[in-house]
Amino acid sequence: MSVNFQSLKSFDFENSNPLLWIFKDSTTTSRFRTFYVQTEGELNTKLKEFVKNEIDRITEHSPYRYISQNNENSCLTLNPSSTDFNSLKVLVDRLESEHRISDSKDIKGAKGYVVKFTLSGQTVYAVKRSTSSWKTSYPKNYINMIFSNGELSAVENHSFSIQKSFDFYVFGNTAFIANKRGFESAMKYREGYIQAFSQLQQSPSFSALFSDLSPIVEYVGSNSIQLRRMAVIADRGIYNRPNFIQTLQRVNNIRRWGINFDNSNNTIVPCSQTVKDIMQVLLDHRLMSEITDNIYDVPDATEI
Repeated sequence: MSVNFQSLKSFDFENSNPLLWIFKDSTTTSRFRTFYVQTEGELNTKLKEFVKNEIDRITEHSPYRYISQNNENSCLTLNPSSTDFNSLKVLVDRLESEHRISDSKDIKGAKGYVVKFTLSGQTVYAVKRSTSSWKTSYPKNYINMIFSNGELSAVENHSFSIQKSFDFYVFGNTAFIANKRGFESAMKYREGYIQAFSQLQQSPSFSALFSDLSPIVEYVGSNSIQLRRMAVIADRGIYNRPNFIQTLQRVNNIRRWGINFDNSNNTIVPCSQTVKDIMQVLLDHRLMSEITDNIYDVPDATEI
């Protein structure tokens, strides 16, 4: 990952050729519909300027995890083969002249756009989700454009706008995620969390932990953060460890966490008051400091 990160940082955007594609959702198996939008020289210069500024801003990276977060100077790294990006890449790698739009109405309603920066046989794909179709103002954070004579041009009015940032970049076999929420929305990554939770509920080893799963299901609901946490619980699977229930009962009694058990069935009895504590335990995010002996609930944990 680090080699690719340095390659991204050193990519010569200034001398690259930017190619703009918009994408929309598709009801077919291809997942997307894409259209090439020809851009004029001044707009191309602006695209290269702001992408370079954005890449320069990113100085560190860490692996993407379900509940990991990045800051304004970092990105998360992920193999794009596990996302919908490959379906998008196939479409935007087609011959531009055969998929060029001819009318501004084709731009409206776009779910996002990809700018391909190509140089010497290498391509950086910069992807942005459209938060509310195409923007019509915000001159500080957006490049304003007008569609005329078959191409987009940079202008002072607010016909269309491209935001001066991207949600993620793909270079080689690595996706560099600068905006996690934008990435997950564009690539429909949330559906994976929903599916993971559904599969977890059907897992005998998980469902057997509880006298009743209903309080867990109700607590998670459709909340994205809770769905991510359940996906982490499924991935880590610490509940599969030998004597997990007995160990939890012992620590629960010592620490007085208030988690209830049905000793006749050797199961956890969840309720609205304890479900948050149960999830922290299943995440392995209830940790004790060896310095102070204080116990903390943490949002994420990296093993060292």
